[in-house]
Formats: sequence, structure tokens, C-alpha cells
Amino acid sequence: MKYWIPFLFILVLSSCVNVDYLPHIIKITQKHHAIAVLPPRTTIERKIWMSDDRFNELTLQKQRQLQEQLIRSFARRMNEGKCFVEVLDINYTNDIVLPAGYNEGRISPKELCKLLKVDAVLESNVQILEPVSEATAIFFQQATGTTLITNAITLRASLVDTLGNAPIWNLTAMKNGSLGSLKQVMMNKVIRRTTRNTPYNIKKNPYRKLYGSYLENRGD
Repeated sequence: MKYWIPFLFILVLSSCVNVDYLPHIIKITQKHHAIAVLPPRTTIERKIWMSDDRFNELTLQKQRQLQEQLIRSFARRMNEGKCFVEVLDINYTNDIVLPAGYNEGRISPKELCKLLKVDAVLESNVQILEPVSEATAIFFQQATGTTLITNAITLRASLVDTLGNAPIWNLTAMKNGSLGSLKQVMMNKVIRRTTRNTPYNIKKNPYRKLYGSYLENRGD
């Protein structure tokens, strides 16, 4: 029984989004015109057959894919009138941030804002893991009726602007899946939740209320 407890705990955390932001976030972001989505620092599950070179190659491929998905999600919201900020092209962004040493931690987000000539950057950390194999999950389900987690995705994102190195907004989005779950479908949901909950979507609460208060007090 003691080996089942961690799995059962994971089931409780199957889906979650937590957001934290400065009290005057809308006053700050209303002055933003353009942002850049930085390459997500990405962790994937390493398979036993992967060499170091292959693992690093797949990690960089996934990093690029996730960055593209985040940018497309922002663009889609802008086309729907649910986002008011422009997002830089991925190639232009990476041509500047990667040679500057972003992946190696040699340059801060605040410094990248200046290099990219944007009002803020979105940096993120994405973990794509497999807590148990499908075979193990099938065994437990048949033997005990317990549903285990086979895929787990966590995305942590922060907005940093030119005012300082401390984030003005933070988000953690989690999604767990059991037997038959697809990582790509889960990731799509996590990314949609991320862009939906940025302060550039003033049609969503709590930002809608904060925006209303901002308009009322703007003349004070």
C-alpha cells in the first residue's frame, strides 16, 4: 500500500493554474506595445536508448516547438481581439537571444528587453515527464483499479519588463494525463491557459476588473 500513496497524490493534482502579479499590473502592461517569447528552458523524459547528443538534439527541438506554439497562441488571441500586444517573430528573437547566451544563463531578461527593443519578455520553464510507463499503469489498473499518471506537464512562465529583473507576472500551469493521454494535446491545453491568463487579455477576469479600475483612476 505504501507504494500507491505518491501516485494517488498525483491524481489530485491532475489540472491546475496559479497566477501571481503586481497589484498595478494593468498600469504597467497598458504601456506595452511589443513583447518577445524567449525559448522555454525545456526538460523532457530521457529514454534509455538516447545518447547524449540525441537527447540534447531532441530537447532543443522541443524547445523550438514550444516557443512556436506560445507565439502562435498569442497571435491567435490577437486575431480574436483577446490580446493587444505584438509578439516578435521567432527567428528574429532567437537570432539575438541565443548568441547572447540566454540558454546558458549569461544574459538577464531585462538586458534582453533592451537588445530586442521590446517592452517585456516572456521566459518559461517546461517539464514534460512520464511518472510511470503505460505498461505499469495498465498493470495497476487491472490489479487494483487505480488510475496512475503516465504523462505530466508543468509550465512556469514569467513576464519581465525593462523596469527591473523581478517578474511583474508569474504563472504555473500543470496538466496530468493517465492511460491513453497524448502529450501534444495536453501541451496545447497548457499553452492556451498560459496565453489566456496573461495580463494582455483584458477581457478575462481578474484583468477585466483591474482594467476598469485603471480607467476610472487614470485621471487621478
